[in-house]
Amino acid sequence: MEYALGRSMAIPMAWLLFIVLCTFNALSEPLGVGEQRCTTCENVGALVTSKPELSILGAALKKAKLWKVLGEEGKTFTLFAPTNDALEKIFKEARLTCVHDFYKAQPCTSTADLLSSTNLKTILLNFVVEGSFRVKDLEDGDLLQFVGSSVEQIHNSKTGIYIGNAKVLIADLLVENGVTHVVDNVLGSIDPRTMHASDVSINATAIHAASRILDADIFEGEELEEAANGVLTINIPGLQANRGIVGYPDGGLRNHMPLIFDPGFNKKEFSEPDTKFTYPTLRNVQRPESDEDLAFMSVLQLGSLIRSKQVTSLELVKLYTARLKKVDYVLKAVVTYTEKLALEQAAAADKLLAEGVYLGPLHGIPYGLKDIFAVPGYRTTWGSGVFKNQVINEESWVYQKLKAAGAVLIAKLATGSLAWDDIWFGGQTKNPWNIREGSTGSSCGPAASTSAGNVPFAIGSETAGSIVYPSSRTGITGLRPTFGMVGRSWVMSLSESMDKIGSLCRFAADCAVVLDIIRGKDPRDWSSGDIHLEDPFSVDVTKLTVGYLPDADMGVVKALAAKKVKMVPFDLNYTVPTAQFLLNVTMDVETLAHFDHWQRAGEDAKYEDQTAWPVELRRARFISAVDYVQAQRVRGKLATEVMHSIQEQRIDAFIGNATDWEKVCVGNLVGLPVIVIPTGLKEINGTRRRITVQTGIYGAPYQDGKVLALAMAYQSDTNHHLQRPPVDNLGPEDDSLPY
Repeated sequence: MEYALGRSMAIPMAWLLFIVLCTFNALSEPLGVGEQRCTTCENVGALVTSKPELSILGAALKKAKLWKVLGEEGKTFTLFAPTNDALEKIFKEARLTCVHDFYKAQPCTSTADLLSSTNLKTILLNFVVEGSFRVKDLEDGDLLQFVGSSVEQIHNSKTGIYIGNAKVLIADLLVENGVTHVVDNVLGSIDPRTMHASDVSINATAIHAASRILDADIFEGEELEEAANGVLTINIPGLQANRGIVGYPDGGLRNHMPLIFDPGFNKKEFSEPDTKFTYPTLRNVQRPESDEDLAFMSVLQLGSLIRSKQVTSLELVKLYTARLKKVDYVLKAVVTYTEKLALEQAAAADKLLAEGVYLGPLHGIPYGLKDIFAVPGYRTTWGSGVFKNQVINEESWVYQKLKAAGAVLIAKLATGSLAWDDIWFGGQTKNPWNIREGSTGSSCGPAASTSAGNVPFAIGSETAGSIVYPSSRTGITGLRPTFGMVGRSWVMSLSESMDKIGSLCRFAADCAVVLDIIRGKDPRDWSSGDIHLEDPFSVDVTKLTVGYLPDADMGVVKALAAKKVKMVPFDLNYTVPTAQFLLNVTMDVETLAHFDHWQRAGEDAKYEDQTAWPVELRRARFISAVDYVQAQRVRGKLATEVMHSIQEQRIDAFIGNATDWEKVCVGNLVGLPVIVIPTGLKEINGTRRRITVQTGIYGAPYQDGKVLALAMAYQSDTNHHLQRPPVDNLGPEDDSLPY
């Protein structure tokens, strides 16, 4: 069989053949009057509008705005036009699938149903073949490739000529750029005799081509035919039904998280009950004379000032909001100011304190949320222009926990678009230490704002480096806790088996406090749990053995050794060739499951960086379910080997370069906690701007307490975390060299 070539990309060229033009055999009964030419019709679409019996099709072509396509200069087209009677019959018998909102597949039952469908353009393009084909050019058995990707077979019988299950009623209506044939049925509709669509593009040949794409070229002959039939009759209808149930434009947040990952290999149950940390009591903390010094105080110091009534929550809200606004024209770190909410929460915190009620170390403390966390009444944009007006009137779990602790939300902070890097619909979030460069991402706004002293702390998230990279770039202390430590409901999800929520602070002790407040079981997040942690404020670091990787900062090794920590060389041994591919498969497939609707609706074409998610998620479309599961098995092997490496070398934690991509991938796949700490600064071109230097302190799953204790020990004898970026003297961009 042969193909009349439509758009070449629809079917692999290896099996797409050109039609052999031949003489059309005489029909046993005549067609309607043929060889008519419409001299006033510019294209095949215009001819349709001149025929009253084709008015429904004409309205559909107008609605779908296909005039430009059908009138493309230098191209000719053949249109197989169903009559009004044909369409009305199809509607009555419910034999044409219409998709609404790009997701909900159901039979078209009326003209209005057809015109409102989001697959209208595809339906219509499956009436169109590129090239001008009169009936004399068509031969029994030929296959026509349609612009909408369907394939229909030509049948020449005693009763007439058929394209798929549509009989040609009037042939060869000629226009300047092609020919129209009027037909008595709708191409692509269900044939009531076979209960299949007339489209034959999904056949053994197509299945064979797809199997090669999926690296599963293992079937032949009848096996391929059987697979094609199963795809048509079982897979596609079933998958469409599933999408209609759980597929939402909001990324599926309204459904429970189906993917569960346990980094502790079923060891979450501890004999000791989970208890809250014992926070240090800071005595004789005095309010500094300058607001600049006040802004850079730690959470624990600010909490002491609030409790002693040297400062009010309302004062802090006004201070930090003003700081955010002062430099945001450069930093581009804020998506939405939550001033009304902040003033209400601050007033409530001050009132409680006046009544003798103190909620704990975050009572009255301002903070910022990465703009992937839902807060009722405020936009949750995910950094994307597509979602920039989205309001999710639900309280994310972390927001609930912080609100209950008395913390005060002052801003929704920037995230790279759909949590990728530092570019969002408002621009690129800059690094306060060097505004020539971005802060990296995707927790770019939380990192930049914390670094600049514009919030005491912020909440971010990580799937593949989104806390460790911006923390490193902006010179702050950032904690990525063990996977499952913090609940994630009503937070934009990329990868349900890797997403983690953590804090971005200037002090390791603040990271400990915030973690203690937000951790715990989230009823809507099946991977979360009430997990016992060692109290980092009570850990004796002199009893710890810490490994250092070959790329570790030896200054940090010496500093910890001076604190009587036992430091030993360490190698992270595993046999998996590379963790990067495992991470890509896991993250991309799980992300596409959330943004399937976004891709199907063509919204990826509007994405801020066309080299990022659009490319990743198109590739993910061709990873099979089987190969995703196999990748998770390899992930399990990686996790087992990493844990064996830690246990065999008898270490409590290890240190190394936090931004090494392989370690970022391993840490996220295995669910390891890591805290990034600043360890130095490098000059840039003689300016005040700096390149930040950092180290990562890693632990086995659920060893977050030890990791935090080591970071606090390091910061107790160093001052790198106390350095302030030159945001008060930004200057022209060319004052510094790019990073």
